[in-house]
Amino acid sequence: MNSNNPTLTALHFTRFLAAFCVVAYHYGKAAFPFNHGLLNTLIQNGGFAVSYFFALSGFIMMYAYHQSISKLNAKEFWIARIARIYPVYFLSFILVLFTMLMLNGSKPKGISIILQGLCLQAWKPGISMEINYVSWSLAVELLFYFIFPFIFNYWQNKSLTTILFQSIGLWCISLVFHYFMIEHLSAPERFNVGQFIAFFPPWHMNSFILGAAAAVLYIKKLKHAVHIKFFSHTLIVGSLILLYFFFIEQPIPMGFLTNGGIIPVFLILIVGLSLHDGFIAKLFSLKPLVWLGEISYGFYLWQFFVFLFFEKFILLRGQNFNTAQFYIYILTLICFSALSYHLFELPLRKYIKLKFLKN
Repeated sequence: MNSNNPTLTALHFTRFLAAFCVVAYHYGKAAFPFNHGLLNTLIQNGGFAVSYFFALSGFIMMYAYHQSISKLNAKEFWIARIARIYPVYFLSFILVLFTMLMLNGSKPKGISIILQGLCLQAWKPGISMEINYVSWSLAVELLFYFIFPFIFNYWQNKSLTTILFQSIGLWCISLVFHYFMIEHLSAPERFNVGQFIAFFPPWHMNSFILGAAAAVLYIKKLKHAVHIKFFSHTLIVGSLILLYFFFIEQPIPMGFLTNGGIIPVFLILIVGLSLHDGFIAKLFSLKPLVWLGEISYGFYLWQFFVFLFFEKFILLRGQNFNTAQFYIYILTLICFSALSYHLFELPLRKYIKLKFLKN
């Protein structure tokens, strides 16, 4: 993401916030201030931040490319995206696998090792959460990267009405199908079916495509509308109220909000932040926060690797982080993510692009 773009800068830091929500959901439920009250309830639903990633990916990709080109070269796009995600993905996979073998004697199945090495683990129910379990979402993102050039080029000749109709229609059909699976296929003893419903990549395409459609709507109708910016606060606050309502006031069972059910609320927030040019935009544009957004991919991907060492040398097995331990863990994770970003991720990304791309 280009952090110099004022539209995208407001969204940059939210990637770190979403990653932090996921990390706190996994490891911070017993730490202050997430161990009681409203924040505890919100963090109990922190896993939904992964869905925010999916919608944000669609919005950012469509916005970034729609502004600069009229036809997307699929091969060049795929190389650029692989250069962006795969090197640090594969490094984290290798280090997590080695650490699990050395520190806690885990013996992952061969098929798990092969599929996770290829970033395909979410396609086989039952192993989606093995080894570096948080990386299942990258297998989903890989599908998004594959389909995006086709969606982008197909939508170039379509009207905004057609784009919105198609994306909303897909979202509605997906929710109906998801509801059917939850009601008729899901059961606690059917573990593989549960993973199929929760993690199978095609079920999340509606989130990505709806995010991309929201970007087209933003570009064509909202971005240059004179008075719409005055409603940015309403959109931001409204999305937060809806999140409060869905998760706290009238909590909906988690299964019915996954796979796209909560995405419209996230898109209201994303559009609101994109339109906003006041205090929040200025705050999120501060260089330290933009930098946290830049390392957020590693912050998300390295969380389990860093945790393995804390679990071995600081925690008793099964024990939760206390407040001090959690924030030491967060600081360690930020430092490790920063080193990964500057010493490995960026140099290798530049090398791959120079090696395989013309420009």
